[in-house]
Amino acid sequence: MPDEPNKHITEALGGEFIPPLSHEERKERERVRNLIQGVATRYNSLVHLETDDARRAELVAQRAYYDEEFRRQESMSPEERQEVLRTYPDILARLRADLGE
Repeated sequence: MPDEPNKHITEALGGEFIPPLSHEERKERERVRNLIQGVATRYNSLVHLETDDARRAELVAQRAYYDEEFRRQESMSPEERQEVLRTYPDILARLRADLGE
């Protein structure tokens, strides 16, 4: 063990100490994850229901975009998360209406 008693063990071993997320930030990240997942799921449903090949291709491209957003959600900046929280509820509502939910 290094002789650096005032450092977190991660820092003492050469890493970077990252404090745990606050309760508010955990809730925000969970809401972002749920919104992105909801939008991607609705696009997936629309893809499976669509019979027009051109429209299906558009929906597949949209689904791919939101799938990528879901993959990168943990690395989103606070501003990007706020953008998701601001815009995705409307997108989700529109997709739900398209699906008749």
